[in-house]
Formats: sequence, structure tokens, C-alpha cells
Amino acid sequence: MKRGTVVWVDLSDTQPPEMGKVRPGIIVPGTPHNEVLNTIVVVPTSSVAPEIRPLRLAVGRFAGQSSFAVIPGIRQVRTSRPKGALGELSHDQLTALDECLEAYLR
Repeated sequence: MKRGTVVWVDLSDTQPPEMGKVRPGIIVPGTPHNEVLNTIVVVPTSSVAPEIRPLRLAVGRFAGQSSFAVIPGIRQVRTSRPKGALGELSHDQLTALDECLEAYLR
């Protein structure tokens, strides 16, 4: 699983305010980490606008809708949860995501 890939991911088994259901999510760690661990870290996306940096970042259209990375929703999931790929973030989008993650996690 490649860093920056947008995949369908099952985020069920949650309680509010956690984001649940099957939705697009962005794979965050680099590919070498994903090849040796049985978990990955994803940032879920939402179609709810607007962009509010560093908490919500516009990342393009996936699954037929405008998509926003929801930075506070970052979570670790088993590698069995991600399903089919929907696309990839561009280099600029991935850089912007990294900047939002850094600002949020500081």
C-alpha cells in the first residue's frame, strides 16, 4: 500500500465523535512501513466542506464527490480494512497533507 493512495476503508465499530462507516481514506505512512506491519495509518475523508486548515484539507474528487481530509480523524487500522484504491494524491496535495498533520500533531 503506497503512501498517498486513497482507498475505501472500513472505519466501523466507532462511537461519536469518531468517524465511522466505509469511506475513502488516505494512506499516510510510507510503503516500506506498510510492507512489514499488520496495521497502517489512514486519514479519513469527508464530503463536508469547507476547508479549514489544518483540520480539514481539500484533496480533490474521489468517489464522485469533493473530498476533504479530516486530520483529527487520523487512525491506525488493520491492513485488512482498506479495500479498492480510488486514486492518489498529487505531490502538492501530499505536501499540504503533511503540513496539516504536522500543525495538528504539534
